[in-house]
Amino acid sequence: MKNTSGEHKKLSSSVLFRYGVGAVGEGIGYNVFFSFFSYFLTVEAGIAPAIAGLISGVAVLWDAVTDPLIGSMSDKSRNPKGRRMPYIMSGSILFGLSIALLFFNWNLPGTLKVIYYIVINMVYWLALTTCVVPHISLGSELTEDFDERTKLRTWAVTLMNIGTLIAVGTPLLLVKAFTNIAGSSSAGWAAAGIIYGVLTALVYQICCRTLKEPRNPNLDLPEEKGGVQAALKEFFGNAKVAFRNKALGKLIAVTFFLNIMVTFGTALAIYLLTFVFGFNEEQSSLVYTLQGVFVVITAVLVGYAAQKIGKKAAMSGGILFYIAGFLVIILLPVSWTSIIISIALYAFGNSGYWTMIYAMSYDAAIVEQLRSGEKPDGLYTSLIGLFMKFGNALGSVLCGVGLQLIGFVEGSDVQTASAVTGIRYLYALVPSAIMVVTLVFALAYPLTREKYASLAAALEKKQRGEPVDPAILKPYIR
Repeated sequence: MKNTSGEHKKLSSSVLFRYGVGAVGEGIGYNVFFSFFSYFLTVEAGIAPAIAGLISGVAVLWDAVTDPLIGSMSDKSRNPKGRRMPYIMSGSILFGLSIALLFFNWNLPGTLKVIYYIVINMVYWLALTTCVVPHISLGSELTEDFDERTKLRTWAVTLMNIGTLIAVGTPLLLVKAFTNIAGSSSAGWAAAGIIYGVLTALVYQICCRTLKEPRNPNLDLPEEKGGVQAALKEFFGNAKVAFRNKALGKLIAVTFFLNIMVTFGTALAIYLLTFVFGFNEEQSSLVYTLQGVFVVITAVLVGYAAQKIGKKAAMSGGILFYIAGFLVIILLPVSWTSIIISIALYAFGNSGYWTMIYAMSYDAAIVEQLRSGEKPDGLYTSLIGLFMKFGNALGSVLCGVGLQLIGFVEGSDVQTASAVTGIRYLYALVPSAIMVVTLVFALAYPLTREKYASLAAALEKKQRGEPVDPAILKPYIR
């Protein structure tokens, strides 16, 4: 499907901001889940760690199926209001509702409680995909300029990190406040979930109601027949072609391994703060708030650095910061100093990946555009999302199994000395090992600014009807 809506143009600060507002919802919805859901299940809902990990793992694998479907459907949408925004607007309502329901501790028998959390978790991931995949794909349609895309993602990630700051810095305080008001910790968690659900839906609605989406290019094409089955069949056929793109393949590998680490480390962080550092709600919230402030600042710094040193170098450097941030936890004594150094290093790693990954996937799409004339932004975003979810699922399961193996006792405020030590080493060593593998793939990413410019020049020649040497694509296609 051809898309000619993107332009090599400068984006105003107003457009960058209005687009980025939607990413605030991603920051809230994504991080309140990964930071606190596992903890809520094991400490509040009384579910065994391995079962808690399985709940998230099963739901995320379900979402891996919906990712390609949503991406393909939005790519093909003939809605006069646009290919992306109608999905975001409807999905954000379900997204907000599901976030709220995740943190309800219903008085159900053990098996029914597990089934409830699996089902609502599946709804959560479907809604997240319906918002996030079209929103990210929308970014590629706003500009095709190499550096403007970096700027676009820098704004989006900076604002997403403000959402992250909200999602990680305030929940424990809100839970405590509403627990004191209602006299029940379950009521405290439910109230916090409702607040974050409303905020998530609200910012996506603001983005869609203030930002103008480019005209839907599908309105100029013949209508294509087929339902969900046809969409999935076409997706897998297109995905087979997409995997021939070496640049995309490296980004998918980076995404898979890094998100194992992100899910594992993020879920384990609250256990680290609570049981290893012995922090109370206020102290843990302060740590999360500082981390949120750090990621907002570092997103801007990394975006600026990427325009100087390139996206590949920025991402690879971020991975090194990630590794250092985890290792600090066992290399330094347990103290405020070690945790602040750790979260500062982690912030640079976080920004290096999240600022670059989709900007780089936008760039990778030029290979297919030059080869066939197709502009598969939604497809590439879906594939990145698909393997992100595979990594999320594996990370969730590994976290639950790891806690089970070290002897963590669900529903208990006190853990054995061996379990506390186990949490510390799990948090430091497992993510660091995974990130070493991730770094190998990041360093192998083939597209630089100069190489992208060469491909862009060839594409312009092709679009003018001039001949292009097919050998130019040889280094980028398997």
